[in-house]
Amino acid sequence: MRISTSQMYTNSVTSMLNQQSKLAATQQQLSTGKRILTPSDDPVGAVRSLELSRAQEQTEQYMRNSELLDSRLRLEESVVGSSIDVVQRIRELTVQANNDSQSNESRLSIASELRQQLDNLLAYANTKDSSGHFIFAGYQEGSAPFSKTANGYSYNGDDGQRQLQIGPSRRMADGDPGSDVYMSILNGNGQFIASAADGNTGTGIINAGSVANVQAFSHDTVSVRFNSETQYDILDSGGAVIDSGDYLSGGDIQVAGMSVSIKGTPAAGDEFTLAPSKRQDLFSMVEALALSLETPRKNPTERADQHNEINTALSSFDRAIDHLIQKQSSIGARMESLQRQTDINSGASLQISENLSLINDLDYAEAISRFSQQQAALQAAQQAFAKTQGLSLFNYI
Repeated sequence: MRISTSQMYTNSVTSMLNQQSKLAATQQQLSTGKRILTPSDDPVGAVRSLELSRAQEQTEQYMRNSELLDSRLRLEESVVGSSIDVVQRIRELTVQANNDSQSNESRLSIASELRQQLDNLLAYANTKDSSGHFIFAGYQEGSAPFSKTANGYSYNGDDGQRQLQIGPSRRMADGDPGSDVYMSILNGNGQFIASAADGNTGTGIINAGSVANVQAFSHDTVSVRFNSETQYDILDSGGAVIDSGDYLSGGDIQVAGMSVSIKGTPAAGDEFTLAPSKRQDLFSMVEALALSLETPRKNPTERADQHNEINTALSSFDRAIDHLIQKQSSIGARMESLQRQTDINSGASLQISENLSLINDLDYAEAISRFSQQQAALQAAQQAFAKTQGLSLFNYI
């Protein structure tokens, strides 16, 4: 077989170009630190790398969502905690106002501080986050959720809760609507509310009471109506007499599973009602008490009416504190759960990074050794070409 001079040249040049190409590829690997420069370098590894990169991006998004969620929950937890402090101060003022040593003037001063605390409470309920969004407005986060109107206090938000995805199969609410935090508090003792009728003429004062027999408690409205200073009847919601008894100031009155006590001297015709607790907003509770303390009382009957109003407010504030503490605990539980999910996401991110490193990162020791070999092969090819190109007969003619 005859080998022409042009073929020898072509083979030598092709060999040098191949060596230069391999050397250039190795140089690029060394400069980038990446083993896979194109999918053709490792098709299976390239596909796996793409899958892991997508998983890493998703995990990073989960972690960003977790940071945002943690910030929102910490702010909400702080605001609810501050609201609890305000309501506790309101309760202290309520106990202070319930003292018989207080005069109309001193109760007016207490009412003034109550209104200041009410303003603080309303400011907390209208708190904004760092982005200027109201945290208790639900989906209507662009407008203040609470406002005072001629008819009382209104909630302008909705019941929506924005859910943020913090894991492949885990979503969590970033807050609570204000309707659930400040507007849905059970009044009275949480089961029923004891109140005195507006037309009472005696000095009877009823306490908040409690449920003494859960099985007998039917959530029906009943009334205690006095026939005289020493006798009373128990009436159902329809006005029918279902029981009667002898009155003893401070003694327990048992009815329909409920237990209450009345102190003082009720007059004939005086009536006290035990009705199922209803949802009420916290602001109206404080407003009603402030109005009661601002109203002058001139005689024992009017002072007894005020004591009944204060007792009702006091039991409602106790329920409000319990309600807010439950909300604070719920937020804290979410924050703890979020921290566990954050730890899971951090571990997953680290594992993905390690797997990506195994697939993509270059083994520098192997690459440097290969680079040296390819460099030597290129030099040998160049030297061989230099020798062979001088073998033509034309050089000797």
